Amino acid sequence: MPSCLITNPVSNANILVRYLKGKGVDCYAIIELDKVALIPKLNAKKKSEFQAGLYKGVFTSEDQLPAGESGLFDAVLPGSENGVFLAEKLAAKYSLFGNDPATSFRRRHKDEMQRSLANASLAFIPTTVLNGQKSAQSALARWDHYPCILKPQSSAGGEGVQRCNNRDELQRALDNASWDTFSATWTVNDHFLIQPMIQGHEYVVDLVACAGTYFIAAICRYVRSDELDIADCDFVKKFTFILPLDSPVSKILADYAKLAAKALDITYGAVHMELVLGKNGPVMIEAAARMHGTITPKLFTECYKPSLLDQLYEVYFGDADNLQDAVLIAPAVVSDVICIENGVCAISEAQMDEVLASLMSLKGYACVIGEGDEYVVTHDLFSSPMNACFCDADADKLWTDVAAFDQVAERLMGGRIQC
Repeated sequence: MPSCLITNPVSNANILVRYLKGKGVDCYAIIELDKVALIPKLNAKKKSEFQAGLYKGVFTSEDQLPAGESGLFDAVLPGSENGVFLAEKLAAKYSLFGNDPATSFRRRHKDEMQRSLANASLAFIPTTVLNGQKSAQSALARWDHYPCILKPQSSAGGEGVQRCNNRDELQRALDNASWDTFSATWTVNDHFLIQPMIQGHEYVVDLVACAGTYFIAAICRYVRSDELDIADCDFVKKFTFILPLDSPVSKILADYAKLAAKALDITYGAVHMELVLGKNGPVMIEAAARMHGTITPKLFTECYKPSLLDQLYEVYFGDADNLQDAVLIAPAVVSDVICIENGVCAISEAQMDEVLASLMSLKGYACVIGEGDEYVVTHDLFSSPMNACFCDADADKLWTDVAAFDQVAERLMGGRIQC
């Protein structure tokens, strides 16, 4: 029976381990508890997201792992953005398929990503790196491109990202930046970046790499809050539209994404890449060498064949000759809850299940808070308390159910209806 080690599986609602177990793979996990201890207070629902009982064994530090020659694992997969560095390091330790640890920074630091694109003569975003308040003030004096974006070097999910329309706004953003804090990606915010804001629609391309050859798993269009005039959370996506892969736009995005993945030296595993399609074509915002986050991979199993999970299985445990691009088989969408005020969740999980049971196109939902937990105004992915995914061959039924879900969210958790 094949086995794998999943590094820091703290997202995706256990979708990866459940899928692999269903395919007969023994799964082990490593959770770096020294980093978990630095995370601000977690509610009970979030703490329970990692289910140790799903794994054949759980390690809490690298010191507990078996020796490199043990032969225990057949693959090492990142379980989240927090697990990318570690997965690449451990795959090399066990002489397994993986990306080169010597180039890991290309896949985690946003400035290194853009430099890699430039070196490959691909469209890129000019990036100024700030390594402290002193360099920030120096950069401010020279910066003259607005609107611009200030963001942490290694964050994810829109955490710490601020849009600045003029010099005064950039000064305030720099003054209020979360310097030296511990981020949601388990890194310290000791570097920030300034980039010109690229105008255009935002997309995400999911690929699977096998020995440097790329297969398309999904292409999605993000509809952000700023497009829907929801204030103060410009870069939070409200909807994710699942797209066919044979459209002209999808082909343009896929061709660029494959070249960008090569520039980032991604040779094995999942690639999650966010792009803007502007007037001059696509340009990568950032990329990650791991699976698409949240519960969206569960939706892919409903709307694409083969799915992202199917493709990953073939890379690590199956037959690479079976790998092929996905085909969209049904319309699908993800809706994220955008809270416009603070509040307290007043419904239990059982009640939520009952309320949503009539939505026949609902394929799953994830709620990171429980009854009695506080929720806050949404300003990034991590402060959105809930999302749900829908798939149905009948597009009218699909959108009727999406609208009904948003109305439930509005009533129960301060969600903003945008249909």
